[in-house]
Amino acid sequence: MHASIRSAADLGAFVRRIRLQNNLTQGELARALGSSQRYVSELEAGKPKRADDNYFDFLAKLGIGLTAEAAEANPAPERPSKAGDVSSAR
Repeated sequence: MHASIRSAADLGAFVRRIRLQNNLTQGELARALGSSQRYVSELEAGKPKRADDNYFDFLAKLGIGLTAEAAEANPAPERPSKAGDVSSAR
């Protein structure tokens, strides 16, 4: 299953989708993953969480792996020359 994750809310919706596909309540999921129902609820609601080892461990236990994608680098805009700059005096 794939999802485009651009925010905490997107990730929360994805976690919820996985939980519901497995016919689990938030409490059941929390117990299975060694977490609290509150944590699951806040995560599904899109409340930002600190991206520490516990966070990634929780996602991994759900089978969620995060990948990053960078857009191609845009060329840097030219800087305006400073008055008196020898290289721009030509």
